Amino acid sequence: MVFKEKPPLVVTIGTALLLIGAGALTYFGLRWRLARIQGLPLGARAVPQVAIAAVTLSTDTEQWRQLRQFGTPETQTTFDQQLADWRDRWFVPYGISFTEDIEPWVGPEVTVAWVSGSETATEDGSNPVELGGQQRMLLLPIEDPEEAQIYADSLPIASESAEQIEYRGVVLQQFLPTTGDDNEAVLVGLLGTQLILVAEDELVAQKAIDAYKGGKNLADLAGYRRSFEHIGTSQAFGKLYLNIPAAVELLAQSSQPALPSTLIESFQDSRGLAATVTLESQGLQIRSTSWLGADSDLAYVDTNIPSQLPQYLPRETLVLASGGNFQQFWQDLGDRRNWGAFTALDPDNLALALQGSTGLTLENDLLPWMGGEFALALVPPPVPESQDDEEIDLPTPGLATLVQVSDRLQAEQAFAKLDEVIENRYRFTISDEPAGDIELSKWTSPFESLTLTRGWLESSIAFLTVGDGTEDALIPKPRRSLAKAPLFQLTTGDAPYPNSGYFYINLEAINQADENLFLPALSVENQGVLKAIQALGVTATVLDEQRLRYDLYLALKRGNRPGPLPSTESTESSEETVSDEAAPLESAPEESPSDQETSETGETSPETSPDTSPSDSGE
Repeated sequence: MVFKEKPPLVVTIGTALLLIGAGALTYFGLRWRLARIQGLPLGARAVPQVAIAAVTLSTDTEQWRQLRQFGTPETQTTFDQQLADWRDRWFVPYGISFTEDIEPWVGPEVTVAWVSGSETATEDGSNPVELGGQQRMLLLPIEDPEEAQIYADSLPIASESAEQIEYRGVVLQQFLPTTGDDNEAVLVGLLGTQLILVAEDELVAQKAIDAYKGGKNLADLAGYRRSFEHIGTSQAFGKLYLNIPAAVELLAQSSQPALPSTLIESFQDSRGLAATVTLESQGLQIRSTSWLGADSDLAYVDTNIPSQLPQYLPRETLVLASGGNFQQFWQDLGDRRNWGAFTALDPDNLALALQGSTGLTLENDLLPWMGGEFALALVPPPVPESQDDEEIDLPTPGLATLVQVSDRLQAEQAFAKLDEVIENRYRFTISDEPAGDIELSKWTSPFESLTLTRGWLESSIAFLTVGDGTEDALIPKPRRSLAKAPLFQLTTGDAPYPNSGYFYINLEAINQADENLFLPALSVENQGVLKAIQALGVTATVLDEQRLRYDLYLALKRGNRPGPLPSTESTESSEETVSDEAAPLESAPEESPSDQETSETGETSPETSPDTSPSDSGE
């Protein structure tokens, strides 16, 4: 992936990984069907464009039950508690049962949006973002108006002391929690005939009404609408939206140490990101697009290629990062300092370090012939095929770098210079050790403490490995390659092809080899989350000069069959009907954990499919 002028690849990948924490949607009466056909979130006309983020979630009980089946027993417990906290924030304090009071009339999805509570605005009409100054609003589409009217007539939380506010023809009724804490009051209003607004703040409610009544809303945002041409799906569990400049500004305000100003400025060209989250049988499929502003001078260059290098890596590869053109990758890295900020690497310092240690310059000696696909991989040395995979203790992995060269003659000249420096300056022993028809040169340090091997896998594919025996994982060409590995196919197989590169990590295998890897110390909570993930794959694709697409697949393990959500003190003190929340937060009564986890290959037997049928749901 490259740019005509400076746009980032890893930045947007990082943004893609941030995308799970935000989203957007709304619902507009007369355009309900049109919105569904286009794949747009159903409530997009009541979310203002100045919203920092919005997330739309399904109200389908079965989808929530399926989601809660993923993970380890420990992560399931944590996730269930978070759901219970969400339930207790929005429903329990007001004496509401989702099952009895909302589910009979609500639409297929609801939206939570985060909007700045500031009254001031900049010259372009946007609102300044202040840390801690965001207020939430909840949008509930009405699918059954008659049931909704019955619910409204029997609301148990109306108070004689509650205020009524009218704004642009919409009556906002203030509701107090049953505990009488005025600080937790919310405003509820009806937008048109098919959307209920619940807001924590009067100003935020007014912004939602303005958006609905012809103001700037997400449905009118061109980049947002166009995103769903590629990622829209009627089966989405969630739909996400992130206002990238606003999110980065908030991140900058809370970051310690402070983020570089160049990093913050670089995001001003990326206007937004939209995504859909779909529940698959073995994990989560996230499809997203990000887009540049209409006034941006930047433009993405199409570097989508039919990827070849995964075919030369073994199935047991632990980590892979690849791209379509190293020349442009390095140019982007140098032009956009945000790359360096995210990776803690300064490309200028790296180039100087390379020149100082080897005498070679990137610009003159390396980049001219590195105009093709490139890959960096962490691979374990091969193990005897006679061993049972489940009994293998993975040895210390090695590093492999592959490049599809655009000029072999220049590459050979650079390697010859490098051989001379390695031998004369660092006193490495260099030996030519061909493996069949494959040329190999092995560099061995004094006392044999370090071994590097370079060579050619094909006439145009050069490689360099670090670690004794690492080259054996590539030579001969793996019979069981990464390209055909079940986990790699699972996490990347549905993404567009050709594309601009992959990021893949086999967390299950890394967890098995954690005693042999130098991994950073993680908190107990983070370790638990990582153990719930089998593998992760991200595929980047350039759609056009203004848009990038990212497809992310999380292959997840499965834990116990979910039971009821945990109760809290507030829940226990409420009416019995309130404490037993249902869709989207209720699940089947707990049954014996008969589910089995997926195998390390990513395959799931029919008996352990995470799809839950009504017959085994406990209902």
